[in-house]
Amino acid sequence: MRVFLTGATGFLGRAVSVELEARGHAVSRLVRPVADREIGPDDIGGDLFAPNTYRAALAAFAPQALVHCGWWGVATADRNDRRQLDNIVATGALVDAGLRAGCRIFVGTGSQAEYGPCEGRTREDHAPNPKTLYGVSKVAAGQAFLSLVQAAGGRAAWGRVFSLYGRDDGSRTLIPFLVDQFRKGEAPTVTRCEQVWDYLHVSDAARAVVALLECEKASGTFNIGSGAPIALRDVVTQLRDILAPGIEPLFGAVPYRSDQVMHLEADVARLCLTTGWAPRVSLQDGLRESAGVAEIQMAHS
Repeated sequence: MRVFLTGATGFLGRAVSVELEARGHAVSRLVRPVADREIGPDDIGGDLFAPNTYRAALAAFAPQALVHCGWWGVATADRNDRRQLDNIVATGALVDAGLRAGCRIFVGTGSQAEYGPCEGRTREDHAPNPKTLYGVSKVAAGQAFLSLVQAAGGRAAWGRVFSLYGRDDGSRTLIPFLVDQFRKGEAPTVTRCEQVWDYLHVSDAARAVVALLECEKASGTFNIGSGAPIALRDVVTQLRDILAPGIEPLFGAVPYRSDQVMHLEADVARLCLTTGWAPRVSLQDGLRESAGVAEIQMAHS
């Protein structure tokens, strides 16, 4: 299948690009031209927020499918920036350009932030209640994404992605923070870590995105997570045992936020039943890879 991919330089997008090629798809990536970045022979140089920079090349590529992983402002510091709203317009313009280019299969990536501070096992029919502009924009972009494609007679799926991890994660979320601290021989300052969260290895998330692409029955909203939540204290101690067995994390040194979510778990039954997808990377193996002491081969079904 000829697939156009946005966000290919991001954490999830890179893994999706690898998975698409491993599955035999012909991939063209939207790549913003910068001095230190090469544009592949099949890629399209352009800016997601300037449709005129990619529209003609996209039409020439004539994709059968489009996978949208691109987004401005994923970092925590940017999640209430007004520019989040620009992502909604950019998503609508992207879908329009894809439809005009003849594309009829669309997969987009949303976020657990769309649900807001819900507690416990969360299904797709849980009412969105986002508390950041990031979450608000993801909800609006997802609804527009699905509506535009369905109105044009195409098939669209929107994957709400829960917490991802993996070695190439450049964020300052918990697991990269812990790896950095333990590597430096320092005791990380953390909460009591009684929270129970849902972690999924990025390679499994990429497989889920491609499964939504390839499954003719996949339409609408799907959670993408492990469905196997774990106490954060166990994540901290497992990484400690891998990297710095002699260090005692400073549990309780950081107070819980007033809006702290204590139990965040994805119900992934719809994704599994519709596509046949299931996670393959165990948390133990994934943490060892994140710590840089093991390799994980991307598994391609």
